[in-house]
Amino acid sequence: MTIDEFNNKNGHTQRYGFTTGTTATAAALGAVYLYLQKEKQTVDVELPYGITLSIPIEYSKVENDEYICCVRKYAGDDPDVTDGILISSKLKFIKGDKLEFHFFAGEGVGTFTKDGLALPKGEPAINPVPRQMMIDNISKVLLANNRIAKVNITIMVENGIEVAKKTFNERLGVIGGISILGTSGMVLPMSKTALLETIEADIKFRIQNSDTNTVYMAPGNIGAKFLEKNFAIEASTVAIISNFIGESIDYAISNDAKNIVICGDMGKLIKLSGGIMNTHSNDSDSRLELLLAAVIKEVLQNNVMEFSLLAPILLDILEQKTTTAAVSIIKEYKLEKCFDIIAKKMLYYAYNRAFKAEIFYHKNKFASIDEFKEKLQIRIIVFSDNETVIDTGEKCG
Repeated sequence: MTIDEFNNKNGHTQRYGFTTGTTATAAALGAVYLYLQKEKQTVDVELPYGITLSIPIEYSKVENDEYICCVRKYAGDDPDVTDGILISSKLKFIKGDKLEFHFFAGEGVGTFTKDGLALPKGEPAINPVPRQMMIDNISKVLLANNRIAKVNITIMVENGIEVAKKTFNERLGVIGGISILGTSGMVLPMSKTALLETIEADIKFRIQNSDTNTVYMAPGNIGAKFLEKNFAIEASTVAIISNFIGESIDYAISNDAKNIVICGDMGKLIKLSGGIMNTHSNDSDSRLELLLAAVIKEVLQNNVMEFSLLAPILLDILEQKTTTAAVSIIKEYKLEKCFDIIAKKMLYYAYNRAFKAEIFYHKNKFASIDEFKEKLQIRIIVFSDNETVIDTGEKCG
């Protein structure tokens, strides 16, 4: 079925697309049919997703005994920077007594330049699942036509170098173009899965390239740059985790992190003090309420002021549009010790999430969470208006 038929059949309100791995596989299949003198306008690609997708060919040609086919990537309703790009596969067939496959990065496809990624350093950035998709689909067609050969597969991406600048590739040590990706072959609209896969790869890469098994994490570039400016941690070495604090802690534990440093704006990280592990505003808010609770607890515990005097301050905090403004009010009334309360709650929930991940991934090597804490340090750095307001530790990995 075509991608349109798939979307119509399943009644999706948002359109699914197909991955760069599926696109490259379709192009490779088109080149195989050209080699067999059976040139096609569409090819049927078997996907790990469990379906066979009919994908149109843009063009095919033969140059110097190499068979080239081009397919246009389709992302559906996912806001993917690779949507609409042209991916070509160039195949060279060499006589042999068994099927062999070798992969090469053509123009616009990156190369792994560091360890800790999906494949060893020096390999073309064509991930394992897309490679296997090409091997499986090509093998089926060649064997059905009684052909055996060594097949050299070169993947090329039009404007791939420019497109790669809009991705995480350079941060991950993939240089020279985009990566050919995909685990299911399909792109889900607004794909949370795809983003989480990128975050997991980023965290794994940071830990494996750290002598101390340390990973620095921030929701976005602002947090990364804050670490660089104030703690001498290069922004390019910080894993960008978006809103996914919980999943990011899980990934760090699964990859044997010994030190986790989370840095971000109060507006994001305050939610962690309420046990909220996804900080997206569509999933949760309660920023001002959590600040308010900490202020109340500080006043009641330490008799900072008459509780009756606190009411207008609390109301003022609740009426603010941003946490930055609310923090300014807290500072104005010298109630900053409430940040210690927030910090303790943040660490409580972060360590509990990490301990649960430890049990899941490593079958609970520790007798208690207290024993676990002796082997893992979590440091949380929170800023507001470009000033540090919370820092739970002195060490940075």
